[in-house]
Amino acid sequence: MDIFIEQLTPKEWEGYCARMLRFHYVSNNFWDVPDTDRGDLGLEFFTIDGTLFQCYYPDKNVDMAAYKKKVQNKIRGDLKKLKTNEGEIAKLLDGVVVKVKRWVLLIPEMKSKDLIKYCNTKKKALLKDPPAFIDTDDFQVKIDTADSYPDGALFAKQIHAKTVDIPLAEVTDTEKAIWKEGHTEFSANIERKSDTFMGEKATRFKDNVVKKYIQIEKFLDNLRENYPDLHELVEDSARAQLEKIRNESLFEDALDKQFVSNVVKGNEQAFSKHAKFMSDSNMQSLSFGYLSKWLAECYMDFSDE
Repeated sequence: MDIFIEQLTPKEWEGYCARMLRFHYVSNNFWDVPDTDRGDLGLEFFTIDGTLFQCYYPDKNVDMAAYKKKVQNKIRGDLKKLKTNEGEIAKLLDGVVVKVKRWVLLIPEMKSKDLIKYCNTKKKALLKDPPAFIDTDDFQVKIDTADSYPDGALFAKQIHAKTVDIPLAEVTDTEKAIWKEGHTEFSANIERKSDTFMGEKATRFKDNVVKKYIQIEKFLDNLRENYPDLHELVEDSARAQLEKIRNESLFEDALDKQFVSNVVKGNEQAFSKHAKFMSDSNMQSLSFGYLSKWLAECYMDFSDE
């Protein structure tokens, strides 16, 4: 299963599916059916081509037998609702869909071919006494995943991930002192570089760099745990940017304030490709956080001229 989808809650999965299908079918051909007014009718979306969609996110922490039973119960229960709510559904479809040709259950992952056979069985059962809006000559019951809608899935992922907004952790003076004791080489790098190019402003600058370093490490831990795919993208950009800095430094007689300013701008540009996934504040955290990591972890020196 896609790691991003694996992180979703059942409610988030429903929202993800809505965005994915709206993109795939185009808004004018797609209808979202809210369940807050008089309950669930056995469908969450329908489209102009006669497809009814229902979403389901089964429990990931069950064995195969329990998984299949849960999905089968969902299919059986929601297909029954089509007949029970026949009149109400017909009113929704009136003037939009001539006949319903497909009922589709969207789940994160298809784990068993037995579910395909079960869909065929339930289709035959439904057609023994079908709702009037069903096309009995061309009706299907099937299971789909996001893989069936690749462009829509990518769009939905980008929209969903844009809500990523990890707040920066507060850092106490005690934490900074403990960090310096445990990272003497990194701390020495910060001391040396800050004294060289910040002069009388070095004390405040050094304190801020240590704070930013601790914050970006916590930020990246959070990102790695909760958004592993996005974390890998960020780390790839950071590695490429570090290599770029190293290459550019070879052509500099001395590393000074201007070089540091260029590092910040370079970071902003390197991480800009991820702006569609993250909040503006998180983007700023990356740019200045990775500057602090570079100052601490890189042993290139600065000019004191």
